[in-house]
Amino acid sequence: MTLLTEKKSGSYDPRKAEWDGISIERWEPSQWKQWKPKHALNDEFVKTEREYLRIKHAIAQANTALSLDKVKIKLKLTSANSIGLQGTFPCKPGDVGKNGSSRKQYTLSLGFVATDVGIKAAIAKARELDLLLVTKQFQWTPQLLGKQTQKLNLPPQEKKVKLIAELIAQYEQEFWKTHVKNRQGIRTWETHYLRRLKKLPLDRPLSTESLEIALQKTKPHTVSRFYLVWQLRKFCKFCGFDGLKIINSYATPLPAPSVRKIPSDDEILQGFTKIGAPLSQYASKENLTLPAQWQWAYGMLATYGLRPHELFAIDLQAFTDAANTFHLVTLNPSLTAGTKTGERNCGIPPLHPHWVDLFDLKNVKVPVLGGKLSNKTAKLYIKFRTSGIGFRPYDLRHAYAVRGHRLQIPIKTMADYMGHSVQEHTKTYQRWMSEDANLEIYKEVVIQRRGATKEALQERIKELQAENFALKAENETLKKILIQHRLGELLK
Repeated sequence: MTLLTEKKSGSYDPRKAEWDGISIERWEPSQWKQWKPKHALNDEFVKTEREYLRIKHAIAQANTALSLDKVKIKLKLTSANSIGLQGTFPCKPGDVGKNGSSRKQYTLSLGFVATDVGIKAAIAKARELDLLLVTKQFQWTPQLLGKQTQKLNLPPQEKKVKLIAELIAQYEQEFWKTHVKNRQGIRTWETHYLRRLKKLPLDRPLSTESLEIALQKTKPHTVSRFYLVWQLRKFCKFCGFDGLKIINSYATPLPAPSVRKIPSDDEILQGFTKIGAPLSQYASKENLTLPAQWQWAYGMLATYGLRPHELFAIDLQAFTDAANTFHLVTLNPSLTAGTKTGERNCGIPPLHPHWVDLFDLKNVKVPVLGGKLSNKTAKLYIKFRTSGIGFRPYDLRHAYAVRGHRLQIPIKTMADYMGHSVQEHTKTYQRWMSEDANLEIYKEVVIQRRGATKEALQERIKELQAENFALKAENETLKKILIQHRLGELLK
């Protein structure tokens, strides 16, 4: 038996003791009786370990008996000297279960000592709590809450009521503990967290009334309502506020996405002309002086299916290199301070290679747009809208995905080209395949192939007929030569 004899008995943990190199916790109960100490039986640590094993075995037997009686509360040896109760209870005030559930598993430390008497007392308490749960009479009492009672029952003069704005500031500090503070992290905080929490009245304390004010700002069965409910649940859990009842009363399921119109190749070509025409009613410096730059940006998005912000992460030197005969585009994620561009593990090819020359893409003309990356991409969206193109920059990416299906490119390959997983490609992009798009793919892949095959067969038949005619003519000529040769032999 390996003992940590250099430690004092007050800090000694028998669960860390070993026998034959195996800790006590890993020994099967049936083998505990085989344990024999190598030290004297009056050794203090030996007694502690033997008692620990005995109590642990007794608790295992008690839990078996409770299971037979269908009691869901179980005993747990929380340390060498204490026994707790473990089970699923209604959530404590200010707490929330997994996926917003109203129940959660807790381990209650009620001061039961790890002795025979403590085990009997713990069993009685487990049966009592189980009965309260079955009869739905369970309530959290100061004894059950333990130290949390002090937080919930502070005297009024010691409680400092914080406004929602202060709570959001603390919530942001907690957020950055688990997120990298780069462009993607900042965008996540601003769009998925702060954007929704701003619907709360910032100058008021957190209450059911303030939650209801925020929830009433969204419509039922909308994406904004779904994600607001999701965010308020997390925020209330962080603040220790029990607002689940009012939040759940407003909760509605996430609506199905609307069908998006994907531009055809002809519409994309028409959009290239529209975006290059300066508009007098929008006589800004960018509209009047950047027509060629807007067209280059439009052509890159259409030809390579880039995300709008990835336009500013292109490795232009590699793109214009004479050795780049396949016109591949590679991205440099460092140019956009940490974005999804790093997901590409291959160069991005043009699915319509002739568009590279048609849009004059090798003659690089990157739009010179000021501000942050988010401002630059926003200006792209504004230009698309004011030019009357009829679709958004991201729709060109969806068109690229559909184009890949039409060309029968494998899904894994298309997912690599677009910089995401196969699951994301299937989930996000195939749902935009409308009935018309699927019909067009059928026409291109099946009907046109069959037509092309018929034409090829007809051409082959014509070739064989011509070859057969030539062979017949050659045969007739040889026959005449043979006849003349025989006549000449006879005359001799």
